[in-house]
Amino acid sequence: MTTTVPGSDVALWLREQRRRQGLGQAELCARTAQHGGEAGRVTQPYLSRLERGERALSALTPERQDALRRALNLSLSEWTARTGLRPLAPHPSEDVLSTLELVRVPVRALATAGLPTAEAEGRVIDYELVPLRDHRPGMLVLEVQGDSMSTEAGGIRPGDRVYVDPGDLDLREGRIYVLHVPGLGLTVKRLRRYSEHLWLSSDNPDHPPLKPEEATVVGRVYFHQPRGQRL
Repeated sequence: MTTTVPGSDVALWLREQRRRQGLGQAELCARTAQHGGEAGRVTQPYLSRLERGERALSALTPERQDALRRALNLSLSEWTARTGLRPLAPHPSEDVLSTLELVRVPVRALATAGLPTAEAEGRVIDYELVPLRDHRPGMLVLEVQGDSMSTEAGGIRPGDRVYVDPGDLDLREGRIYVLHVPGLGLTVKRLRRYSEHLWLSSDNPDHPPLKPEEATVVGRVYFHQPRGQRL
């Protein structure tokens, strides 16, 4: 279920992980020896080639893959999700929960004129590592723009991410959906019933409810990042 990234992206990701921890290449290589002994040691020249995309991670022995993973403090699940490689089994010192499987899902901006689809690779702005328990077939991860669903308590704010189930298209009062409205584009709204009619309502009271003549339901929002709320 994991989608690997191109080799150049893996190289950039690997370099970013090292820099995030404030490590030089020589320091990281020394860590690989600490974690894997001589069999797991990655030399500095080879690491440099890995980070430039001149060598593939898959060329490393399983022992060196595992030593590099642990030297970077990465869980098995994140390593697998990012690289598509499965190194050695968890080290006895590692928490078993850290091996939970993750699925790598593209993130697209919510504010766009067209419908988000799995084929629209040009609109990908990032990737989200989604725990398998929260993954749904064909799911979309959208990054919210605009404050129509924000509240004094928080709500869904600009920059937050929502998980959307495109297989859940049955409109139910009180639930949150992503819809495409002609002239408005993609929007995230809560469904409310006023009298006999369903309206698209914002949680932010500064935004009035909408009753468009036409709207296409993209799917129901069932999870909200970064607050981790099932909706």
